[in-house]
Amino acid sequence: MNLKTLSAFIVLAEELHFGRAAQQCGMSQPAMSRLLSELETDLGVKLLHRTSREVSLTNAGRGFLDSARKAVAYADMAVRAAKAGAVDGIDSLTVGMMIGTEQPLVGELIAKFKRLHPETRISLRQLEERSIGAALANGEIDVAIAWDVSIPTGINRHRLGMVPMAVLVQSGHELEGKEPLSLADLASYPIILPDRDRQPIIYDTYRRYTAEAGFEPHIAIDVSTMSDTLAMVAGGVGVGHAPVVPGLTFPGISILELKPQFEFHYELAWAHSIPSVESLLKLC
Repeated sequence: MNLKTLSAFIVLAEELHFGRAAQQCGMSQPAMSRLLSELETDLGVKLLHRTSREVSLTNAGRGFLDSARKAVAYADMAVRAAKAGAVDGIDSLTVGMMIGTEQPLVGELIAKFKRLHPETRISLRQLEERSIGAALANGEIDVAIAWDVSIPTGINRHRLGMVPMAVLVQSGHELEGKEPLSLADLASYPIILPDRDRQPIIYDTYRRYTAEAGFEPHIAIDVSTMSDTLAMVAGGVGVGHAPVVPGLTFPGISILELKPQFEFHYELAWAHSIPSVESLLKLC
């Protein structure tokens, strides 16, 4: 058994079609069939059910697929680390960030990781709620930092922290004199909210709260990032909402307390326990 065999099996297990899998791997269909037979003989278990109509994984095949993916990922990481000269064997970490999770605690965690792995290249990517599971499963990102309610079932998770939701207004806004605010206090003001197509849970949660407060919000603009929210609030487009750690300040913006206080819990989420993720978890 070698990495080429494992890689071919992964393709076959994902395609569940010998012809397509063989084409992707650059081999003939009979060669793909022989590879599977030899692999099953080596392992002493049946990995696939194969009939004239369909191909499906056995229980043993599903278990082996997960291990095969990890083995190939580790091997690929080792090769890339060697080429990059990363002495700790971890050459990269890709972190998916959902809107509003750009919190000081996250920066502190990344800083600890960077001190431990100074040669590692770290990439941050903006993440949509709907794409969290797929991005983790297919290796597009190594870990995600997301609100707990948005993480799909079946994904590993670890609690990072909690941040209260605050009201953001342009400096000098008339609402500054009414703090603390209730949602009802905002009924007559244009509201800045995350785009529902990209962040449906945050959007729908806010709409549920305003319905309970007895009003339908006037949405001034949909935003995609925390930076968008800050820019629009500072410019006077409308009133924004964002999870903000007490003590943070932003130019041109007043951060007002909301009562009752809504708390957002955010977590680290991952699908594959690769070395970079395991190292990050030890720092949490």
